Order: sequence, then C-alpha cells, then structure tokens
Amino acid sequence: MVHVVNKVIDLPTIVTFATADPNFSILVQALTRENDFTYVNTLSTPNGTSPAPFTVFAPTNDAFVDLLGELQVNGLGDISKATLSSTLNTHVVAGANVLESNLSDNLPVNTLGGQLTVNITSNGATLTDSQNRVSTIIATDVQADNGVIHAINKVVLE
Repeated sequence: MVHVVNKVIDLPTIVTFATADPNFSILVQALTRENDFTYVNTLSTPNGTSPAPFTVFAPTNDAFVDLLGELQVNGLGDISKATLSSTLNTHVVAGANVLESNLSDNLPVNTLGGQLTVNITSNGATLTDSQNRVSTIIATDVQADNGVIHAINKVVLE
C-alpha cells in the first residue's frame, strides 16, 4: 500500500524522540523539571540555528534508577536543581552532530557541563567522566532533525 503525501515529512527533533520512547521517561522528567536552563526549548532548536545541532548522550531509565540508588534518594525531586542541571549539561554537546563513526579512542568530548573521554572497547564505545565513572553507549546514531542521540547505560557526572 502506498500513501501519497504532498510534502516531505521531516525527522523529529531530539525532544520528540526522547518523549516518544518510554526508555527515557525519567530523562524527560529531568529535562522538564523547573531549571534555570530550558532544556526542552533549547533541544528543540531547529538545525542550522545556534546552538543546534546537538549530540545527546541519553541515560536510560535504568541508568537513572541506578543513580538514584547510588545517591540514596527517592526521586529526582530529592536532587537539587543545581546538581540536576549540572548533570544534564554533562550529557549534551552543542554545535555538533557526532556520529558513532566520529568516535575514537581517547577522544575528548566537550559537553555543556564538562569534558568526557570516549574510549573504544571490544564491547563498543564508552564515556568516562571527571569522576572516572564509565558509561557504555548501548545504542548509537538515532538521528533527529537537530542532532543525534546515543543511549547510555550510566549517568555521567561533572
């Protein structure tokens, strides 16, 4: 069956992908929590308009549950606004659409919140933060209209 349309259907934005995937529901809660920085508006910025494109290292729900347990808190509401913003910033690269093919061993990646280091292992690419926390990239190259998403299995910190 073929459906004829009268124009090209654009790719969704990073925000649209995140809100549509139940594996990122806690990330969406974090992004929509009252912050000094409006993540949803910023990550909806059209490609070609600063600060897009973006590369987002998106922690899964399991990654956030592990972090909440590690911090010994009941939910996102128990994390200060400043700490949550700092954490979210560490997962976003502005002005770059970094695909898996662009990743290399010992590659420094400057995020809005600090520097991560990419390493290539036999199990795929990993991210190491300034606290030496290692997160594995478990899904790559989810291409959105205004950037790319890579799913990660651990929340990285500044």
